[in-house]
Amino acid sequence: MKIDYKEFRNLVPATRKFKYLNHAAISPIPLPVLMEAFQFMYEVSESGSIGVNYAERDDLFYIRDNVSKLINALPEEISLIPNTSFGINIVLHGIGLNQGDEILTDSSEFPAIPAASSKLEKLGIKVKIVNVRPETFEDDIIDKINEKTKLIAISSTSFLTGVSPKLSLISKEAKRNGSYLLVDGIQTVGAGKINVERDEIDFLVAGGYKWLMSPQGSGFLYVRKGLIEDPPWYGWRGDSNYEKFDIHPFSPDKGPRRFELGTYPLAPLVAMNKSIEIIRDNEDTIYNRVLLLSKVNIECLSDKEMEVVTPMDKRVGIVTVKSRNPKRSAAELYKEGIVVSPRGENVRISAHFYNDEEEIKEACEKLAMIESEINL
Repeated sequence: MKIDYKEFRNLVPATRKFKYLNHAAISPIPLPVLMEAFQFMYEVSESGSIGVNYAERDDLFYIRDNVSKLINALPEEISLIPNTSFGINIVLHGIGLNQGDEILTDSSEFPAIPAASSKLEKLGIKVKIVNVRPETFEDDIIDKINEKTKLIAISSTSFLTGVSPKLSLISKEAKRNGSYLLVDGIQTVGAGKINVERDEIDFLVAGGYKWLMSPQGSGFLYVRKGLIEDPPWYGWRGDSNYEKFDIHPFSPDKGPRRFELGTYPLAPLVAMNKSIEIIRDNEDTIYNRVLLLSKVNIECLSDKEMEVVTPMDKRVGIVTVKSRNPKRSAAELYKEGIVVSPRGENVRISAHFYNDEEEIKEACEKLAMIESEINL
């Protein structure tokens, strides 16, 4: 499905009500993606298990294959999961960390990684949070890697700063040190390019409801072949002979189903599959548009003499800017029909490919005006 961004706008109902610049929070669901979920649910309404069985055909290979091509992986390395935190926990509890080992993460992380990691501290595993700066992110992380570092857990794009680090630099040092690299890709996949083979990523996890423009409850986990062959938790669907439906000795599946504990959230997953089809067919167009819009955003904010946090050379779709009162500024923009998010001390603007330059400039100009009227 080849698309023109101006025509695609008509397939996103939110554009009729808002200047929607909040894809780093939740993406509006485009009509073709919505219809895919509706079609599945209608088929289940009409034919029950027959509709479900068709959606689950071939062990959901058609979805795994689609996801794998988006990130340059193998289909057998893709597990289907309901959210990012689910995948993060599988990795943290599945790689065999021991007392004295260290997990390295950073100060600009979304709470998903630090929250899941904190459970392991009770087992004597140290969670080291590195203070990072946008301009020196890679060096800040690499400088803290030592012989105790077993896992480096970072985002491909920071939800807080918009920084998209050069993952290959970090993975190279991780491999030299014998460490694993876990990447939370939820703020990049669908807007920018991730290549797990090129960047030597061991684990990648992403939910579908942000830049993949899919429903909540959709997501995927990439585990490099040969890693975590014995999953940390067992569920009936992860059994190698689950279709026997009897209480036989449990034997974990050798493929990606070993991480899939139970019944699938099929409506969100088939919808995500449709969205990925659209994205794959238009990957370069989408990526270039997202980069263009974030560039326009940074330039406009800078021209208004606002303090932009996101570096021009380490960006994808997120742009964050310092604010005197982020919640108030976001609320005032909402009154103007512009949807953004307050995050920490920043206002976060996240435009997808179907947004246009005029929306970005209007948000920038109104934000600058609002900030100038806020008393310190």
